[in-house]
Amino acid sequence: EEEEEDDDDEDDEDEDEDPSGDLDVDFEFFDPTEDDYHSVGDLIKNGLFEFVELNFAELADCIVGQGNIGTVIKSESDAGGAGGDKENTVCGVLTTLNLRQFAKQSWPKTLGAAMLKKAEKNADAEVVQKLKGYLQHKEGSEVGLMVSERFVNLPPQLIPALHRALLEDIEWSCSTKECPPEEKPFYGFTNFIGIARCFQVGKPGAAGAAAPKGKRRKAAAAATSSEAEPVGAGGFVWPRPEDELYFAKAAFSFAFPVSASGSGRQRGESGVAGASKGGSGRGQEMRAIFGLTRKAFDKVVKEMAVSPKFVPDGEEE
Repeated sequence: EEEEEDDDDEDDEDEDEDPSGDLDVDFEFFDPTEDDYHSVGDLIKNGLFEFVELNFAELADCIVGQGNIGTVIKSESDAGGAGGDKENTVCGVLTTLNLRQFAKQSWPKTLGAAMLKKAEKNADAEVVQKLKGYLQHKEGSEVGLMVSERFVNLPPQLIPALHRALLEDIEWSCSTKECPPEEKPFYGFTNFIGIARCFQVGKPGAAGAAAPKGKRRKAAAAATSSEAEPVGAGGFVWPRPEDELYFAKAAFSFAFPVSASGSGRQRGESGVAGASKGGSGRGQEMRAIFGLTRKAFDKVVKEMAVSPKFVPDGEEE
């Protein structure tokens, strides 16, 4: 009888396995907590900030300490243990941190100075002035640093929901009685500053100009790429589709090249990282810095909900 039961157990285990050999992974959204400190720290250290020497421990502490705004994406998969243990992995974070609220920390000043230095070298005077305006603590203005780090191979359908959650967090924080009254003004974000990863194909074009109106931005560099990879906003290739939407709606934007040594640090980007020049046909790896108004960010979130770029492959109508 015991042998028969063992056979039944083996049959059940076989049924749980995916015949294609793919790992079945569940993704869930969580509010940031102190337990996420090391995982979030790893994401930001190996992410988009390689052009500046930041106190990443301090920045990670700010992210996980702000539980009312922001989302951490965790994956749950079978850890392979005999007891059927599950293993959780932090594979993404999206939040925004008010630059005025955290002004006593070192990272806002350090990052702002690095951005301005890059802008002065790679953007025109109008963009430099707009960036300065975002970095200065003007009355009636609340500017948030958008921290968006994730594995590129996350299911695309998660991204619109992730951004809706950020808007909901902001609205909740502004309206709930649970937030201390002295904190609420910081959550009335009027603008956001973000950093994105892209690749330049062909000649630079208008990477350092104020965001053009209408449809003047056209992708002229497609013919120069040895790979038939879509060239998007600004004439860049965007590994993450949400970054292209940010850039297209930006009040100002500019981009600058990063070195091959820095580009290889991005986590979870199999087949993408380390392609600074030539190797993948994408061209020079860049960092794009952009400024968004709150209204523009709202529009980006609405566009995500209907964009085919956030539908899994093979499921487009």
